[in-house]
Amino acid sequence: MDSVLMERRADGVVLTPSGTALLSHARLILGQLRRASEDVALAGAKLGGTIRMAVTPWLMHGVVPAVVRAFRQQRPDVQLDIAEHLGGDYPAVRNGHLDFAFGPTPDAGQERALDVRPIYKYSFAVVCRPGHPGANARSLDDLAGYDWLLSRSMERTAQAIRALVENQRDSAVQRCHFARSVNAALAIVRSTDMLTAVPWPLIETPDMRDRFVALDFDAITDESTTCLITRRYEPLQGAALAFLETFWRVARALADSSDGPTRRILSMVDPADEVERGVGGPASARHVIAQTE
Repeated sequence: MDSVLMERRADGVVLTPSGTALLSHARLILGQLRRASEDVALAGAKLGGTIRMAVTPWLMHGVVPAVVRAFRQQRPDVQLDIAEHLGGDYPAVRNGHLDFAFGPTPDAGQERALDVRPIYKYSFAVVCRPGHPGANARSLDDLAGYDWLLSRSMERTAQAIRALVENQRDSAVQRCHFARSVNAALAIVRSTDMLTAVPWPLIETPDMRDRFVALDFDAITDESTTCLITRRYEPLQGAALAFLETFWRVARALADSSDGPTRRILSMVDPADEVERGVGGPASARHVIAQTE
């Protein structure tokens, strides 16, 4: 190998770009070896194993609990390891630490390593605590002067909110802050006059519906897509595949559910394949929710 992998600097030894690329491949190989060892062990025992996944918050609250309940009945021998996923970077899927993830469309540059299957599309609501001075705002401009606490990067925040924050830029007063957990952001928003933006289906989950005020503004037109993210050229097997089969089965059943909370959650999303065919979205439902709040 003719490439230089490391170089010495005043502050220590660092990887060169070639070294960083090699390290990424090495981590992927180690992850594949770990899963291969688990598959070999399970082939003999036919039981056990661990599924490692990351799930975007609204899906964690709205769909995954029913999937876990059904899967536990089917495979009580399998351990689940579930993390919260935010943003469009999927290093743990790429390097093999996770079997798969449910989250937004990946950031550019990951296409060669990942397979992406769109599932749901949704838009965003501005959220504040009950009794917030801005709870009756009719436009985003009415919220000028308030602090924002976001769980997504500015690049993935609705354009209208980005513009509002940028227009308030002041070196003496920071108006935009970040919490790398949706639950953490909402806990702080509930006890302060800070504002945040979250997916509409999250607001309709039982844990959130009566604890926050959701504001719907025509200026917020951005949409996001929740996708299944897996490694390219590496089909899932065993327990991980069984979990996803359960997910699809339960998701289809929930779409036809007569349960009130479930219907409200799924009224806030569009199945991705139906959106592509031009079927209407949940805009009217969002306006009804905003008025009843």
